[in-house]
Amino acid sequence: MNRFPRLLPFVLLGLLTSLGVAQTQPKPNQGTGQPAVKKSPLIPYAGNWIGTFDGKPWMLLNLNLVGEQFSGLIDRAREFEFADNGELKKVGEDFVRYQLSDAKLTPDGLLLTFDDTDKHTTQRYIMKLTGDTTAEIKMIAMSMPPGMPKPKPWKLTKEQ
Repeated sequence: MNRFPRLLPFVLLGLLTSLGVAQTQPKPNQGTGQPAVKKSPLIPYAGNWIGTFDGKPWMLLNLNLVGEQFSGLIDRAREFEFADNGELKKVGEDFVRYQLSDAKLTPDGLLLTFDDTDKHTTQRYIMKLTGDTTAEIKMIAMSMPPGMPKPKPWKLTKEQ
């Protein structure tokens, strides 16, 4: 019965030592043998992006990232026209919506594939980041009349 008071300081010292060790934060990569956690290059593309013309939205792009896969959609003006220099000249009031079917990171940017299920067609865009909240997007393989200059990329701004 008298042993408990003599062991109490040793028991307390052991408890305090184990608490101190448990609360010490390990330094990154120190002795763990695990590589540093890499930030996915896809993260900056995720979010809601808006393209405007004459102060009005004409393109809305939603990209949701889950793991390494995107889901999303694009709403854009059904009709648009280009000026002789390749810039947007006019956009229509009616919008169309396409569902994202694939997204792949390439050296040129993020290749986005959208399906128009009503018409059974596919549209492809390439999106390139130009800043933390800015990007350019252009439609790939857009058919243009002979002599018409190549359309310039459209500017997008990320909603915060």
